[in-house]
Amino acid sequence: MDIREDVWLGRVFGHAVFKLEGLPREPGIGWTAARRALGEHIGQQARAMYYAKLDTADVQTARHVAAAGAYVVDVNVMLARRPRPPVTVAAPAGCAVREFRPEDSGDVLDVATTCFQYSRFHLDPLVPAPVANRIKHDWILNYIRGQRGDRLFVALAEGRPVGFLAALVSDGGDQRVSTIDLVGVGKPFQGRGLGAALVAAFVEHYRSSCELLQVGTQAANIPSMRLYEKLGFEMARTQYVMHLHVQDRRVREP
Repeated sequence: MDIREDVWLGRVFGHAVFKLEGLPREPGIGWTAARRALGEHIGQQARAMYYAKLDTADVQTARHVAAAGAYVVDVNVMLARRPRPPVTVAAPAGCAVREFRPEDSGDVLDVATTCFQYSRFHLDPLVPAPVANRIKHDWILNYIRGQRGDRLFVALAEGRPVGFLAALVSDGGDQRVSTIDLVGVGKPFQGRGLGAALVAAFVEHYRSSCELLQVGTQAANIPSMRLYEKLGFEMARTQYVMHLHVQDRRVREP
């Protein structure tokens, strides 16, 4: 088992955050050693959060992680499609989708800070809403600064940015893969077809340069699931996302 510090998330949370990787998949001595190592690591933290992402078929591992104090905050669903056929979805009347421009920064960051409710951080009752919102704000800020991702698309309505789609590109073995890293539409403009227009622009942009397009969403986000399936994406895999919080031991009751 590896316990890897997530430095970026730790900066947002204001305390250490760790990702659990390489968890044993079979019961027995491996899990005994892993539980002991995790317990020792937790004991060294004044305040921290741990997270793990596990295949939903790996119930035994999820059970052991839960016994250590973690709980499921999200079932992540990865959907995928081939670039062809294209998606023939037009932006709603009076709206448009284009690539990000520097002058869009303020509006795009406002959307990122206010539009989410189904992310694993927003669903976790032990993550304060301002922290969950800050994660999405800083995520998109990294795109604006050119520190993450490949493209940032913007949806316009009433003459200003009201939505965005952030895309990553990677080499997945023998094929080039483009991933919708984050997509959001301002709450007053949801349900108008802007999300579909953003995804259509994503497919059109990458359908000649990538062999696979994919996106992850939450099982709790039924509207998002329906949108992606309507646009030709099919379920590829599912994962439990589990969080474990170490409360601040520096705080003592009087």
